[in-house]
Amino acid sequence: MQASGRDLRRLWIAALGVFLLAGSTGALNRFWLAYGFPAGLQFVNVRHAHSHLMYFGWVTPALMALIATRLPPLIGRTPSPWIRRTIGATLGLALLAYPPFLLFGYSVAEIGGRRLPLSVITASLNILAWYTFIALYLRTTWGVPRSRPLRLWDAALAFQVLASMGAWGRGVLVGLKVTDPFLTDAAVYLFLDLFSDGWFMLALLGLAAAEYPVLSSSSGRWAMRLVIFGLPVTFLLGVPVSLVPTAVRLVAGLGGILVALGLLGGIWVLWPAVSRRPGTTWRVPLVFLGIKALAEFGIAVPSVALWAEQVGLRISYLHWLLLGFVTLGVLAAAKDAWGPATVRGSGWMTAGVILLIATLLPLTALWPAAWGGRWTLRAAAAAAWAPVAAATWMVVQTTLLPPVSDPARWLQPPVDPADEAPVRLRSLHM
Repeated sequence: MQASGRDLRRLWIAALGVFLLAGSTGALNRFWLAYGFPAGLQFVNVRHAHSHLMYFGWVTPALMALIATRLPPLIGRTPSPWIRRTIGATLGLALLAYPPFLLFGYSVAEIGGRRLPLSVITASLNILAWYTFIALYLRTTWGVPRSRPLRLWDAALAFQVLASMGAWGRGVLVGLKVTDPFLTDAAVYLFLDLFSDGWFMLALLGLAAAEYPVLSSSSGRWAMRLVIFGLPVTFLLGVPVSLVPTAVRLVAGLGGILVALGLLGGIWVLWPAVSRRPGTTWRVPLVFLGIKALAEFGIAVPSVALWAEQVGLRISYLHWLLLGFVTLGVLAAAKDAWGPATVRGSGWMTAGVILLIATLLPLTALWPAAWGGRWTLRAAAAAAWAPVAAATWMVVQTTLLPPVSDPARWLQPPVDPADEAPVRLRSLHM
């Protein structure tokens, strides 16, 4: 028995359904921040529930389903059905972790007189599901010549493992009662930033490479190498500047410059190929990736990073990456894999994401104080519902559509413009 493209598409739609819950949680968090939280809920815990569900239940299983869908034409074999089951388990465990994070955050829960770290336990189960997917991926691709997409997915999954060391490390520090602020913050950012910059970003670039083989050109290869070489230390750029030793901050800054150069180089290579493709939806995600790259250049300099901390740009930066590039990029990759019917209404999602990101600016110190006021929180709360509404429309339309007309379509490599064909032939033998 083999994993079917139709089943993987259904798992992707299920992940989009989880986006509805995660996005609604984030929108409610902003609403309650503006109007007051109900009894029993706290801002920090609701934020944890929102972010973890976005990471664990939306992007991670969606990327896994897309990678499994793209594998057959690259490796000449079909993934095991256990990959599909593991993706389903990842979705289920993400939902299982949601209530503990919502109610308790990382605090210990008291149930029946017993104190249990429910959030830590369920998060750990999620990590074990990721390890299972990685093992199945390695088994499926073992011995296959590494094309550019495979190399990027190899690196993405390696960074997923490295990021998980931050989660385990944070637990060890708590167990050992280590309170050094640099070590505790570094463990948190090792998990959060390498998970997003490593796993999310590289996996998406691998999906782009599977559709646009220009990333297998000499320029594309060097651009991706710069990103991969610089990434291991860039999580330190998220740690407050005052906590990081000067020499360590210098190394992290150099890593950030390499990543920024590599991303801009990759965009430079991809943009012409994307622009020639009718109906593509990669342009907006690449614009947001460019903004993220420029921001990476800036925060590589300690004085600029300190200024960004003071004006409160961290939340905007995360949304440029996680909504602007990652979420919209996942939709673009799904359109490439299964056709436009899978992401019908994605234009509304793009508009909703841009609106939400725009309403974050008045919440920073960049916004003139004379123009501020409580309306900024209310506007952000209202705009947060725009992506949720768009995703709802997408899920309704997608689930009401007939099945994929050609189930074998996912086994076919996409047709590229003639000038890209020689690159594709080379990439399959790299």
